[in-house]
Amino acid sequence: MKTYLRFFWYFRPHWRGLIVVLVTMVLHIGLDVLRPWPVKLLVDQVLGDEPMPASLDSVLDALPGPEDVAPRLLMYVCVSTVLIYLIGTLMSAISNVATVRLGQRMTYDLAADLFRHLQRLSLLFHSRQPVGDMIGRVTGDTYCVQELIVDVAFPLLEAVATLVAMFVIMWQVEPTMTLLSLGVVPLLVITILAFRKPMKVRNRARRNLEALMMSLVEQVLSAIPAVQAFNRENLEEERFRSRAKETAAAYVRTTAMSAWFGLLAGLVTTVGTAGIMWLGGYYALEGKITAGDILVFLAYLGHLYGPLDTLTHLASTWQHVAANADRVTEILQTPIDVCDRPDAREARIAGVIRYEDVTFGYELDRPVLKGISLEARPGDVVAIVGPTGAGKTTLVNLMVRFFDPWSGRVIVDGQDIRSYRLGSLREQVALVLQEPFLFPLTVAENIAYGRPGATRSEVEAAAAAASADEFIRRLPGGYDAVIGERGATLSGGEKQRLSIARAFLKDAPLLILDEPTSALDARTESQLLVALKRLMKGRTTFIIAHRLSTIRNADHILVINHGELVEQGRHEELMARPGLYAGLYRQQMEIVRHEPMPEMAAVPERNGEELNDG
Repeated sequence: MKTYLRFFWYFRPHWRGLIVVLVTMVLHIGLDVLRPWPVKLLVDQVLGDEPMPASLDSVLDALPGPEDVAPRLLMYVCVSTVLIYLIGTLMSAISNVATVRLGQRMTYDLAADLFRHLQRLSLLFHSRQPVGDMIGRVTGDTYCVQELIVDVAFPLLEAVATLVAMFVIMWQVEPTMTLLSLGVVPLLVITILAFRKPMKVRNRARRNLEALMMSLVEQVLSAIPAVQAFNRENLEEERFRSRAKETAAAYVRTTAMSAWFGLLAGLVTTVGTAGIMWLGGYYALEGKITAGDILVFLAYLGHLYGPLDTLTHLASTWQHVAANADRVTEILQTPIDVCDRPDAREARIAGVIRYEDVTFGYELDRPVLKGISLEARPGDVVAIVGPTGAGKTTLVNLMVRFFDPWSGRVIVDGQDIRSYRLGSLREQVALVLQEPFLFPLTVAENIAYGRPGATRSEVEAAAAAASADEFIRRLPGGYDAVIGERGATLSGGEKQRLSIARAFLKDAPLLILDEPTSALDARTESQLLVALKRLMKGRTTFIIAHRLSTIRNADHILVINHGELVEQGRHEELMARPGLYAGLYRQQMEIVRHEPMPEMAAVPERNGEELNDG
């Protein structure tokens, strides 16, 4: 409960809406209290022989109408019934609009906080979580705060206030019947306690299955070229249908449990109502109460059992809300493993990089990097090569603090990078990756993604430096052309040029190139290398190389194998040794010389793993 109470703090920015909801709630309860009395007056005073209360008699004399008391009272009974309905309906409408507005705003505030927290969690966390599940938590589970307030807290508050008001008035009408009417409460409590845990378990299982189904859709649509190329549409459809069948079964189990709960709770209140009808009828036959008293009491009994019924069904609603709230809380309570120290300061980096005995891994007792030490100075080009899974990308990711090392230090300009503010550190680093991350924004907005305040002239200058200006101007709309999802409307070389232009515009002293040309053909690669050479000038550059021929002129070449730095030096030095680098380089050159025509191209199976340097 303490965990869930944190959601109530989302009231604070919207306190005016809260006041409107509470005021209309109080007025609505007051009208419910008045609603049975016109009927009592009709039965006892208009149609019966009961004497008129003195206070009502004086009020009625002051009002216009027929001379006879009975017709005048009948007229005002009818008028008051209509007025109570109109005012009650108006209060309900105002309350519903205010409640929905309040709930939606709180939901989006919580979703924004959850989205912000997810973005601050490390790549290590995101690598272990299905994207579809995270989308479901942000866009679906965050409605728990609206359900908590609109479907639980407000009904609970209104039910308790109504119960108190009805109990006080019913006690004034007939104390014995009032006490009997409360005899159902212990039975309702027992019903709630019996069904509470099973309902929560089934709701949570259903929500998890929904998230898995969403993840499957996200995964398949993200890999749609592979799905179509391998003709696996039917297979993926069957997987979806299987997940959907499991989810539908979970829905049925949850609904069945709620139905049994509602049946038992309704049976308890119905038996209570029957008991009150018997006792009220017995008292009326003995002349202890009037027929109007019975009607008022039964009307109030409905209002009494209505809140009690609401309270019992709130137990079902609460378990659904709690299941979603748990999924939100799991993320919000996940600690941010890469964060600023209290004394962290702004980074102003020249570009001297040093790794001191760095060890890191993604799982305990399985280090990916083992005791890595290296140094680079401003203007240096450091190439990192090695087999797949050797730890090359992990090595440069530590420089950006996507995660922190288990042991050792990464030092920038003589300071541990953890002493810098994370945001300011990353402002000093530009990345060009193998897969350019482009957004469905305009070309100019994509280039300026790392520096949103850049002017149009600065964007165009960066594009020109990246050899992208010419093809951009050929696009319909030029720099204002909107790029398709993940850059689908551009070729591989064009997307990479935009990524390079983004790095030019950021103008950071540290540059990381993670296999930026490995997915391109030789001609496109040679064109991009010219732009990359301009980009690397004057910066400390780390480049992960797939094609070893492209890094022959690097100042330092680091050879990583099984997480260890096994060789380092310039190209000529490494080729003079009978090491891993020389072997990889000669194998690549041998394949280039003897490579057949593309339609007959084949890579020897025994060399496949060694040649995938990325």
